[in-house]
Amino acid sequence: MKRKATITLIALVLGALIIGVPLFMYAGGGEKKATVTFFWALYDGLTEEFRAELQDAFNAAHEDIEVDIVPVDWNLMHDKITTAIAGGKPPELSVVGTRWLLEFMDVDGIVEVSQYVSKATLDNIAPGAMEAKIGGKLMGLPVAAGARILAYNADVTSVVPKTMEELRGAAIRAHDPPNMYGLIMPGQKFTELTDFAYHIYAAGGDFFEMKPDGTYGKSAFNGPEGVKALEFMVQMAAEDEIVQDGYLSLDRMSSHPIFYKGKGAYTFIGAWVESAYNQAGGTFELKYAQIPPFEGDDGTTLIITDSIAMFKDAENLEAAGVFLDFFYQDEWKAVFDESIGFPPVTMSAARLPQFQTPLYKVLGEAAMRSKGWPLMAEFAEVTDIIWDANVEAFLGEKTPQQALDDAAAEIDRLRGM
Repeated sequence: MKRKATITLIALVLGALIIGVPLFMYAGGGEKKATVTFFWALYDGLTEEFRAELQDAFNAAHEDIEVDIVPVDWNLMHDKITTAIAGGKPPELSVVGTRWLLEFMDVDGIVEVSQYVSKATLDNIAPGAMEAKIGGKLMGLPVAAGARILAYNADVTSVVPKTMEELRGAAIRAHDPPNMYGLIMPGQKFTELTDFAYHIYAAGGDFFEMKPDGTYGKSAFNGPEGVKALEFMVQMAAEDEIVQDGYLSLDRMSSHPIFYKGKGAYTFIGAWVESAYNQAGGTFELKYAQIPPFEGDDGTTLIITDSIAMFKDAENLEAAGVFLDFFYQDEWKAVFDESIGFPPVTMSAARLPQFQTPLYKVLGEAAMRSKGWPLMAEFAEVTDIIWDANVEAFLGEKTPQQALDDAAAEIDRLRGM
């Protein structure tokens, strides 16, 4: 029997080599490992070392599953996912902007995460973070949720502005280029339309009219609040010239490092600011405050929620659920949250001492006066069109009113209105 078994094993190995079948297909009783592909967004503050440690730790603990965590630039993520879905080979998991879920639902491309993630994991997530619950179904697991705030260099300014107008005055006084810029503001188009959102929300405005049934109507961003917001941005950037040199060629990822180096007085930023500042070797006194409203306006701030989606046509969704249960343990998810600087989405992590700091206090206060992006499938196209309008105004090709009116007309046509 022993000789027969040896002959059988030799034949099996030779057969595998001849037809090109990987030998690991026969390991563990002849079954192939379930491979889980995870499109991993490159948040500010995350390191390649952490990604590799998470991947290696999970794979070492699960002999029947292999996770492949694939780093993807945020600016490329949406196109990478849609291309994968169209090609019939989506990943099991991907970080997504929460609003993208509507688009993926329209093509029947995703499944409810609650079908594959354990009850223990779901019960540990703060209910307020469940923005991806659409029509009563949890279509994405919250991975990062944080309101946007004002960060400032306390070595050069002690002014905590109560209004946008006060912020402008303090930035003008601090401005001393090229050693110090009053305000760090991205001007090059990138995935998120954040800086316009900060200003229009601070003016009490919104992107669209809201119908009585809760759906979005015609464009509203070209109303008085939106025009006030863009005029103010143009004033600071093109007239006062208190933003960083070359701002029109710098997106968020390339402009914020200027602030971390101590060459900016103020910037609007997300919860990753502290970890990114530390990684950049920042040496100035870093402090935080609320993004102020305009004088006389009941302004809010922006909150960003990202989710992890599970894709319907992927092969190994059960295994993907096992990975998410592993990732959402405090040992890993709390480190992830701390690295990117976002408040934790799990209740157990929220009680950890590293989240009881001035930064997280300001973030918590900001969350109480914040709102998110419009949750609509076509908002990626909307963002692209408004960005173009912003740039036209910065360059003086159109007035802010004309640029926003033209963008609103194009967007309303796009949406059939």
